[in-house]
Amino acid sequence: MLAKWSFTLVLMLLYVLMFHLWLHVNRHWTIISAGIVTVALNAGLAWAAKRRYFVNRWDLAFHALVILDLLIEGLFIEVHDHYGFYFCALGFAILLAGYRLLGARRALARD
Repeated sequence: MLAKWSFTLVLMLLYVLMFHLWLHVNRHWTIISAGIVTVALNAGLAWAAKRRYFVNRWDLAFHALVILDLLIEGLFIEVHDHYGFYFCALGFAILLAGYRLLGARRALARD
């Protein structure tokens, strides 16, 4: 079961960890870390897609959307000084988990 959720769990963990890091570092390190994590997560996204991790293209697109949000937040938001990112993380978690569960249910119904 954990293997079916591994990339999603890593993605959401890194999402929250990056925002916590950005609360304590200056703008320069926010931009650098956003770039590094975006490259790493995109490599993970490609790796997961190659191994047919995603339920379908929409599932892949929703995961890519979380990565894009992380990049945009790191590059364009100058100051990260509050914990509002937990609401974004919760929204993304509901989207990703809900869609993956729905997609898995549909796949079982087809079989």
